[in-house]
Amino acid sequence: MTTFATAITASFERAPWGWALAGSVILAIIKGWPAIVDASLRAKMALGDRRVSRIEKLEKKIDDQRVSYEAEIGVLRASYEAEISILRHELNNVTQAFEALLTRIEIKPEAAAEHAERIREMRARQQTDSTAEKATIRAAKIIAAVPNAAASPAEEGGE
Repeated sequence: MTTFATAITASFERAPWGWALAGSVILAIIKGWPAIVDASLRAKMALGDRRVSRIEKLEKKIDDQRVSYEAEIGVLRASYEAEISILRHELNNVTQAFEALLTRIEIKPEAAAEHAERIREMRARQQTDSTAEKATIRAAKIIAAVPNAAASPAEEGGE
């Protein structure tokens, strides 16, 4: 006999229960293998489901932020357009006053001081109107910045 066969025979003679135990373990692994694979698969699926759930929450949060930022950008865009409109209006007023002064001086140069005074009065009226427009825009910005500023007290108090 070979040494391997001798070793197996000797181990069987010394501890026959060892071979029975080893056979039982191997049999349990073979019979339990489908359950082990199933548990592993369920664990992987649960992990995948948690990831999908987390991704969906993040996507929703991103969409909410996008909507919020788009609304904020819309408010800012409207505000800037209003400011640009006022600046254009002011530039047109100044250009018109300058051209009116030049035209009056060309027509009647000896009354230049009188013409300048009329133009100053016209510019003062224009600046008053411009100040009112700017105040309106500032008030609109403040109202837009405060979420519930436009809500009436009855709406806030509830019923």
